[in-house]
Amino acid sequence: MTFPRHNSRNPRSRATVALLILTALTLLVLDLPGTGPLDPVRNAFGAAFRPIRAAGNAVFEPLSNGWKGAFGYDDVRDENDRLRAQLEEQKGLEAEISRLRADNQQLRKLNGITVEGVPSKAAKVIGGPLSSFEQVVRVDAGSSSKIKVGMAVVTGGGVLGRVSRTTRSTSTVDLITKPGIKIGISTKDGFRGLVQGQGPDSPLLLTLESDEVEIKEGAWIYTSGIDRSAFPGDLPIGRVSKISKGSEAVGARIEVEPSADLTSRYVRVILKEPPS
Repeated sequence: MTFPRHNSRNPRSRATVALLILTALTLLVLDLPGTGPLDPVRNAFGAAFRPIRAAGNAVFEPLSNGWKGAFGYDDVRDENDRLRAQLEEQKGLEAEISRLRADNQQLRKLNGITVEGVPSKAAKVIGGPLSSFEQVVRVDAGSSSKIKVGMAVVTGGGVLGRVSRTTRSTSTVDLITKPGIKIGISTKDGFRGLVQGQGPDSPLLLTLESDEVEIKEGAWIYTSGIDRSAFPGDLPIGRVSKISKGSEAVGARIEVEPSADLTSRYVRVILKEPPS
């Protein structure tokens, strides 16, 4: 029995293949550069096949993005790490610039201090109080710089304290707020007295020579510069911040706020020979 031979290429399949070939050739022509005479045809076919191309992009673009996302993750992470490192470096540079500006301002104030006829030595603070109760700092200049125990130490704002110990290359400075520190003072009006430290975060306590002297809040207090004093005269100590009236038996309590920055990074030691 003879079966009729099946022809797999029927007219419909041939037409489909021809349409696909034509479509491919058309798309190829549309993408060819430099085909000037075909521009009108390319434009016409481009308009006709634009929906087909758009549909293709809609289908394949998510796949392309997913591929890039899967295999480009490491690149994105490395870029983020690089940008984060640059940001941290920038913050560090800004902090360093701010510190240098502050140092520059302190040094300018320090250089403005003049004590007639008395030499001085600039020094950098290299150690602060080890606790809130210890009112001392260490500086990077010592006996090799002719610094001696008892010499006055100042900042751009005023008296910081006095030297209590020295080594060849360092000095320990008792802050003006340390209990037991006493400094002779005078005012613009010529009143004399004594200020003494009361401890950390506390004002200085001023005692005047005469109870009959009247002093007002805001008045400036200076070193007296009397004989046998380690402090030259007219160095600013601070301003009267509070006056509490006393009783008949006890005089008024006068508080003075130090003008020196007790956290200053730079100081100047006045090389006046201390009293023996």
